[in-house]
Amino acid sequence: MKLVLTVVVLVGVLTSASSGYQVKPKNYTATVQQLQFEYARVEKEFEREFRIWKQTGVKTPRFREMIESWKIPREERGMELEDLPIQREGQICLLCRSVVGQLMQQRQDGATRDDLFGTAYELCTTLQIQEPDVCYGVIEINIDFFIYIFDNRPTLGSDSVCAVIFQSSACILSDPEFLDWSVNVDASGQPVTESKHFPSTRGPNDIKIVQITDLHYDPKYEMGYNAVCNRPACCRNDQGIPEDPSEQAGRWGDYRDCDSPWDAVEDVIDHIAEFHPDAAYIYHTGDIIDHGVWETSIGHNIGAMNRLYSKLIQTFPDTPVLNILGNHEAHPTNVFAPSINVRPDFSMNWLYRFSADLWGHWLPQSTRNTIQHGGFYTFLIRPGLRIIALNNQDCYTFNWWILWRPDYLANQMQWLHDVLLVAERNNEKVHILAHIPYASSGSTFRICQREFRRILERFHNTISAQFHGHTHRDEFNVFYSRESPEHAINVAWNGGSTTAFSNINPNYIVYYVDPETYQVTDFESYIYNLTEANLTPDRRPDWFKLYSFAEEFDMHNLSPAEADRMVKRLGTPAGRDELQRYWQFKVKLGDPSLEAGCDENCLLNHLCQVVVSEMGDDVKCDELRETFFD
Repeated sequence: MKLVLTVVVLVGVLTSASSGYQVKPKNYTATVQQLQFEYARVEKEFEREFRIWKQTGVKTPRFREMIESWKIPREERGMELEDLPIQREGQICLLCRSVVGQLMQQRQDGATRDDLFGTAYELCTTLQIQEPDVCYGVIEINIDFFIYIFDNRPTLGSDSVCAVIFQSSACILSDPEFLDWSVNVDASGQPVTESKHFPSTRGPNDIKIVQITDLHYDPKYEMGYNAVCNRPACCRNDQGIPEDPSEQAGRWGDYRDCDSPWDAVEDVIDHIAEFHPDAAYIYHTGDIIDHGVWETSIGHNIGAMNRLYSKLIQTFPDTPVLNILGNHEAHPTNVFAPSINVRPDFSMNWLYRFSADLWGHWLPQSTRNTIQHGGFYTFLIRPGLRIIALNNQDCYTFNWWILWRPDYLANQMQWLHDVLLVAERNNEKVHILAHIPYASSGSTFRICQREFRRILERFHNTISAQFHGHTHRDEFNVFYSRESPEHAINVAWNGGSTTAFSNINPNYIVYYVDPETYQVTDFESYIYNLTEANLTPDRRPDWFKLYSFAEEFDMHNLSPAEADRMVKRLGTPAGRDELQRYWQFKVKLGDPSLEAGCDENCLLNHLCQVVVSEMGDDVKCDELRETFFD
């Protein structure tokens, strides 16, 4: 999930935008529009100073001043873009446009791979974006993709690059090639006239489904090693043992930027098998690989995935485990090339064929073709219930191939639409599995959000639920009609993470699903406290049920209409205590998160995140803001 403020090749800064949301000041849009002129002026100035440096080797006082003002403070490296002060959006956008623009111009002027690498590396280290070894590794892994894209998209501008990668309102996307594609949506559906509701409550015959997500197994994790390493991933056996015991990695994981040791991965799987033997299905929603993004390889990723899938096959030989890919399964991280018209060495065939082979233990042969083609599949798991498992990393804003051919994103979404159309005609209900939440403002490309909402609105009666991961937070999103935003039409549930990365406790989710409508009637989150677990390293962690969603929030059912009712209640002063509990459950009672706390503005951001499902459509958040401080 988190690649925070680290360089990736020709993009001066890379941040894994969280699914977080920040309420914008009322004059924000007008201010951002005005900033575009300032961006252009500073870009020109940086171009002049940059050329002097490259031609003469001299860094003028003005060039040094600009670089100094853009340096990334060390404490911000570990922060999500959405967690930075909103004023920083403009600074990051300006930095990105200035640096990317000059690297693109260098390439047009005939710069070689080595030239570009040297410039990117010097800027990465000078701007203190990351430690030198991280700068070197990430640039080396990614640079060839950027060179290919820039060489084959000569009209691509730095403004578009940064507006896609840093999908904040401070970077405005106006290129029609990115904006003007769409899915062909069947027009025979009924218009939305009310919020979707159903009377189903949890009952004894409900289907039990367990979701595990974001395991992030790190083969290098070792107890006692450095948990404060100032890199994207710590607690690794090549990072030394600190003298201060408080900076040493714990036995079962660590709250800091550390992934999961194998023992913790084994423990959660064994615990689920022991305490939930009646689970009908397991939804595994991706991100097996660690956050060591500067040193991944195909061999490394396959080794980690092999170990995890072997454990799942051994533990759940007869319980269907439905797997999907996460953004970390790729090499390089996040980069999912289209299946056509790219160089063979950029192909994702290695990952898709590997997945088809390993997932085949639980899946019918009919799924193999689409998995090998693009990492997605569908099948009827039981009469009346269809699974649609997506590889929506193609829409991830840090998938560089969006910059090459934005319209290729329509392919899988059109397939999704067509499968839903057949499901509707066959009176089937559908569960959608996708790693990255489509409602994630910082992660899902805004045009993908727009098209997904169009599909969702058309098939809102067919889609019973969505299941996601990626954010590491126990949370949910309510989707509203685009045409009639007063009506709630779907809910997407997020499974949190079994890793503690970062500042949270490990968890998994148990869903209860109506056997006729296939709507979720309730879910329970199970966690253990990492601090307590690490105090007894020779004993397995003490898992416990954190809460039942329906009981905790007094839900009559978990329909979109009822979820909307809950959100409105939490969006008033009378609902503040409930909202505080929602946030505490969202961070899974992680000790560092609870210590940091969440004030009223923070709580409003988290509540707005529930109801905003398309970048730039803040209607539902604006409604909540009007009632929040009454």
